[in-house]
Amino acid sequence: MKRFIALLFITLLCETSWAAKYPELGACTGNNVRVRQTPGTDGKIIGRIEDSRNQFVILGEEYDDNQNLWYMIDLPTKKGTAYISARYANYGWYFGNDRTIPTGDAFVKVRLTFGIYPEKARALLGKPLKSVSDSLEYPGCKLWYNEDSLHRIEISKRGYTLAGVQIGDSCDKLIALGMPEDYSDDHEGWTYTNSETGEEFFFQFNSSNDGEIIIDWMSWECPVAAG
Repeated sequence: MKRFIALLFITLLCETSWAAKYPELGACTGNNVRVRQTPGTDGKIIGRIEDSRNQFVILGEEYDDNQNLWYMIDLPTKKGTAYISARYANYGWYFGNDRTIPTGDAFVKVRLTFGIYPEKARALLGKPLKSVSDSLEYPGCKLWYNEDSLHRIEISKRGYTLAGVQIGDSCDKLIALGMPEDYSDDHEGWTYTNSETGEEFFFQFNSSNDGEIIIDWMSWECPVAAG
């Protein structure tokens, strides 16, 4: 009996040790897959996930009347949300199922805030001041793309949120991201890095008029294009 209880406990532990967390990065595993207004094959078709724009942020999950799993996603090239069948979506393809560092959520939310593709950035931020083949430039914000996927962000003006902070915020707000992986007196800033993906946040500090240490420059970088 004791052995049975022990085996049952281990089984339950294995079954409950992982749970989906959102938002999370996803990727389409099919070709030009339909996305719908509501979960289920009877939902209105409102678009498709193109082969060249197959990455997205998964916002949540829902089951249809037949108990088939659907993911609610942030549309990759325009404003709005849609549902995609879990049969055609790879959940956690980039980070995997284990995001233990405090910045894990922030790395996902970067894509949600600025979009993964240039089309999404335009939809969210409007017409850029300058646009070239690999970058978009806005007042105090510049976005770079590698093979059309968001690769780097530099922010030098208040108005854009990165990892929950803005230019001018107290550096105390960064405590929510945990201890930085690197601190340097040379550039008076903190660096947070995801060791698995190589993604990096950097926050530079300065003193305000009243002596408070505030953030005056921020950047995010993904050294290898996702995909």
